[in-house]
Amino acid sequence: MENPLKIEGPIFIGRGWKEYLKFFNLEEHELQIINILDCAAGASSFTAYMNMKGFNVTAVDILYDQKCSFLFLKCKVHTNALMDALTPMEGHFVWSFFQDITDLKKQRLSACEDFYKDYRENQCQNYIKADLTNLPFKDNSFNLVLCLHLLFIYDHRLDYDFHINSIKEMLRVTSDEVRIYPLIKHHNKKSPFLKRVIDNLHHIEIEILKVDYEFRKGADEMMLLKKI
Repeated sequence: MENPLKIEGPIFIGRGWKEYLKFFNLEEHELQIINILDCAAGASSFTAYMNMKGFNVTAVDILYDQKCSFLFLKCKVHTNALMDALTPMEGHFVWSFFQDITDLKKQRLSACEDFYKDYRENQCQNYIKADLTNLPFKDNSFNLVLCLHLLFIYDHRLDYDFHINSIKEMLRVTSDEVRIYPLIKHHNKKSPFLKRVIDNLHHIEIEILKVDYEFRKGADEMMLLKKI
């Protein structure tokens, strides 16, 4: 399956907090007493929702120095472009979490709205501009670090050094674990970087776990990295 989506630079779209729980095998009641970092969070609503419920989540993204109006427009433009690209390829996806393209677009734009409202109010507190290879946090600042739809899926844009350095940096700032989703790229194939990362990380417990989510066919696994 070729990728017809042509967007220069990072794709900036919203994903909903309910998706996050499924992406990473998370249960809300397990997250009440931990600090969470969401890396390359884009316009997702996870940070907005979780902090509204009294949890402690910080989001980082390379674009978080931009004004909220600029990011809101970017999210809508990128979402519409993505929906146009996916419409002719509906058969390539698993329609379980979403009913169809219309429902997918509705949920993506709803997440974007939630992000926009929270970013406008809490940009300085909860949303921090950062490169994954150089996170502005002290060692062991978070209990759980999440990374969604960046590593492995964009190995045609981001080289192996970026992957391994980003993962090492996320491990540096967590006291416990890192979770990464998904592990495949286009054509439903695992990135060749996956084995290289596993082979080159030492003193880390690594598991590939099934998750209760699949939209892109074959994208039903996450990587769990635990400090030993």
